[in-house]
Amino acid sequence: MSYARQLLDSYQGTVNVDIALLAAAIDAISECAQACTADTDADLGEQDLTEMVRCIRLCLNCTDVCTAAAGVIAATSAGGMPTCRTAGSAPRPAGAASRPAGSFWTP
Repeated sequence: MSYARQLLDSYQGTVNVDIALLAAAIDAISECAQACTADTDADLGEQDLTEMVRCIRLCLNCTDVCTAAAGVIAATSAGGMPTCRTAGSAPRPAGAASRPAGSFWTP
């Protein structure tokens, strides 16, 4: 059983979502943050760092976003789920809808 699941199972308040699904989401997002951190470390070990700058920047951004998302989703007692619903319905940058899945938006 994951740590997120253990914490959610011990939560005394009311959670109006599937606890297993919520724990799985927190675990997946946390694993993504860890993967991005590891990728950044590997990129820094490359011979030509100049070529890796964009990748490192994307990995650092990914780590930040995943860490923040896991924190918000885990904060069920502080209204995390309404925040997630709001963030999920936020407008995307112009042209983002026409980009293929897996492409990154960069300013």
